[in-house]
Order: sequence, then structure tokens, then C-alpha cells
Amino acid sequence: MRDRWSWVYGPVLAGAGALTMRLAFPQPGWWVLLVPGLAAVLAATRLRRGWRSTVLAGAVSGLAFYGPLIHWATLFLGWLPWLALTAVMAAGWTFGFWLIALAHRWIGRSAWAPVVSPVIAAGLWTTRDLIASNWPYGGFAWGRLAQSQSAGPFLDLTSWLGIPGTGFVLAVLAGWLASGVIALARPTRHPLLRGLPPAAAILAATIVAALPGYRVPTSGTITVAGIQGGDEKAGYFMGGQAGDVLAAHERATALLDPDSRPDVIVWPEVAAEWDPRAYPQLATRIDALHRRYGAPLLIGAVTGDGALLHNSQLWWPEVSGDGGQYDKRNPVPFGEYVPDRAFYERIVPDLIGLIGREYAPGIDTPVLPMETRDGRSAPVGVAICFDIIDDRLARQAVVGGAQWLVSPTNNADFGRTDELDQQLAFARLRAVETGRSMVQVSTVGHTAAYGPDGSLLAQVPWYTPEAMVVRVPLSTTLTPAVRWGRAISLAAAGIGVAGLLGSGLMSTRRRGRDGLLWSREERIG
Repeated sequence: MRDRWSWVYGPVLAGAGALTMRLAFPQPGWWVLLVPGLAAVLAATRLRRGWRSTVLAGAVSGLAFYGPLIHWATLFLGWLPWLALTAVMAAGWTFGFWLIALAHRWIGRSAWAPVVSPVIAAGLWTTRDLIASNWPYGGFAWGRLAQSQSAGPFLDLTSWLGIPGTGFVLAVLAGWLASGVIALARPTRHPLLRGLPPAAAILAATIVAALPGYRVPTSGTITVAGIQGGDEKAGYFMGGQAGDVLAAHERATALLDPDSRPDVIVWPEVAAEWDPRAYPQLATRIDALHRRYGAPLLIGAVTGDGALLHNSQLWWPEVSGDGGQYDKRNPVPFGEYVPDRAFYERIVPDLIGLIGREYAPGIDTPVLPMETRDGRSAPVGVAICFDIIDDRLARQAVVGGAQWLVSPTNNADFGRTDELDQQLAFARLRAVETGRSMVQVSTVGHTAAYGPDGSLLAQVPWYTPEAMVVRVPLSTTLTPAVRWGRAISLAAAGIGVAGLLGSGLMSTRRRGRDGLLWSREERIG
């Protein structure tokens, strides 16, 4: 009976661990569950079942994690796009799971395997994350381990290692925890080493959690007014009327006290709807707001002609030459454009038909020049909505001279779901990682501001018209994450790939040609 049901253990353990991991992400955001949940997933990679059971366990855990995490995708588009994205992400998860299981088999049960193999597994996890964050169609860097820690003690680690590097450390801690539980439950020829993995996990977690963040010096502040229109139908698929979102943000801007004297007024993604340079009546309306408050507006609008449209943030009054406009670098595939449109129209023509307007990706720098009321230079780095998950874009903005960051977004299509909280978690992570104040301005919420240390500076209730006024610190110092974050993530991935190949070669020498595959007994498993 045990042999008959042995193939169930891995999928059940991995699935339960993945569901536990999901609870660490907003909402509910119980960050403490991330490492134990991941430990269960990684422990399932070490169960010596057959390759079919291993793949099944990977698929179950991938679906169990991504399905609930991105369930918000079903709100207006239904179950098919959600299921397709979940399946794609779960497929990548499954492949990574299989590689980690293969590495464990090749490493074997040497005395140091419980300490070394989790490091290799963490490197392979990082490799899988890097691939999923870039491919296909630009990738989907959602659900990375560090995203669960925006409210936890590992937040500060992102200022040193970046988001991928922090994920690597969390995976190492989870792997050591799994090794410790397995070692304590399994007889070993090395009794003195049984307690090493759990001791290493506890000691390392304590040290890392206590590590202070890299604190950047600040050089003055600016006053930012973030405008949240609060229009329930602001989304692309919400069925609102043309002009409603613009009118909502005009009304919300009117709530701003002129005595607040903001240095800049920020409108969310596509809040102006049209390009005021092409519509004189719209330009007149926005000019009136500029005269009333004496501050430039950074507004979201659709720019370009019918053949080549951009989702843009632009200065008003208009700034001539370079630096007057930023075009979104990462339009959402199957949301803001359709890759391989002819192919997908043959499969789901009704769904693809909903996406009539397609945005082209921008190519310019994400840094826009800006001056304060008293003439100080305060360049701003812009990340429009989905741009917030792009690690390279964040580094490019800060290295390019941005002294503060802004993320205009329109996430009304996701209603009052976890997507809004998950996106806000990214905003806080970016603030700490880059050492820059981050102001997220949304059409409906969450509109909030974080300091360079991740402290909450201001937040307004969602789905209400609000004019959030906040003084944000400026900085010009680069954090270690910005300087070396890319190298750290590649090094972590390199550890995984090199460890996998090295263990494969050693296994080949020990067991002959069959060492590159599961043993006969394991294949039968």
C-alpha cells in the first residue's frame, strides 16, 4: 500500500508548501510563512520518487502558488486569461522544480550535502526567476520571493542585494530549514552534522533579519501632490465614458489647498486620457490648474498617432526637446498590446477583440528633469504601472540621476482585489532597494508615498477622490543593490547552474553514464 501511494507524498507536500507561500504575499501578507512554505516545497524536491512524480509535484505546487496569487486576473476578463497565465508560470516553476530535484539526486547524501545542496537549489530558483522575469513576451516578474517581505524584517536586505539577491537568501534559508527537518528525521552516519542545517538556518536568518538597511543621505525635500480621481470606471474594461477619468482628476485636483504650494502635481496613468498638445480644449483646462497652483503637472496621457501609440507621462506646461515625456517601457502583453495577434485571434477572437488599442514600448530614458519652486534640480524617475517590476528600469533611473521616483498607475480593472496591495508592495521594495523616495499615484488606489528607508510617508483611502500632499526626501547616493544588484543576481544564478553541472559530473564519475538520469529504481518509483 505504501508503494501504491508513494507518488502522492511529493505533490501533497509541495502543494501545501506553495499554498503556504501564497499566504505570505499581500493579501493577507503573512510574511513569516514564506520560508516555512518554501522549505516544504524544497523538501518535496528531495523525495526520491520517480521523475513523473517529481514533475507532478512541481506542476501541483506551481498551480497552487500562481493560481491564487493572480486570481485578480479573472475579475473582468474571466477564467481563460487567468488560467493561461497561471499555466505558463506554473510550467516554468515545474521545470525549475525538476532541476532542483535533479541536483539533489546528483549531489547524493554526502556529509556536506545538507548545507551545500540548498545553496545550489537557491541558485537554480534564482535562475528560474530570471528567466520567468524576461521570457516570454518580456516575462512576468510577479510572485518573486522578496515581494512577500515588503512588511517583514528582510525588507532592508533589498538595499544591499536587490530583489533577486534577497530572494536567493530567502531560498537558502528555506533550503537549510528543509535540510534540518530531514536530517533530524533521518538516521545518519554523521550524527554531529545532523544539527548543522537547522542551526545554520536559524543563525543566518537572525543575522540577516537584524542587518540594518543601507541608509542613503538625503539632500533636501520636495512637496509632491498626488491626485487620485477615485472613479470606479477608470479601467480599460470598466465601461466608463470618454472624459470621465479626466473630469474625476480635475475634481480631485480642485481639493488641493493652494497654500500647500506643491513643487509638482502628479496625475496617474492615462488620467488625462488624451494628449493636450493635440487638443487645445484639453490644454486650456490643464493650463487653468497650472495657473491656480503655480506648479507643473506630470500627467498621464495617450500620445502618438493612430499607427504608433504610447502610454506616456508628460510635463505640462509642455517642455520642448528631450525630457518632456516618458513612454511606458513595458506595455502589458494581452492587456495593452497583443503579441502574435494573428495567431491568438484564431484561438480566442472574442477576447483578443477586446484589446483594440495597442501601445508600443518606449525607448527613452526613464528620467525626467524637474526644478522645484526655489530653482533646485530634482530629476524624477518614472515607472508607469507594470514598469514597477522591471529591475533594469529601476537601476537605469537611479544611475541616470533620478533623485526620487514616481509610479503612476491605473489598476481600476482589478477592482478591490489583492493586485492593488501586491503592486504597492513592489513600490515599497523599490524605495528601499534604490534608496529613493517612491510616490505611487493611482486612479483608484493605492496612492501612497514611501521614504528611501521604506517608511510610509503618506497614504490615502482607495476609491475616494483625494489630493495627497507629501514632502519626500531627495537623494543622489547609490545603494549597493543599485551598484551591484545585477551582478549579484547573475552570480546567484551562476551558483545554481555551476552547482548543477558540477554535481552532474561528479555523479557521472560515481555511477557511470546512468548518473545523468534517475536510477532504474527511481525511474520506476
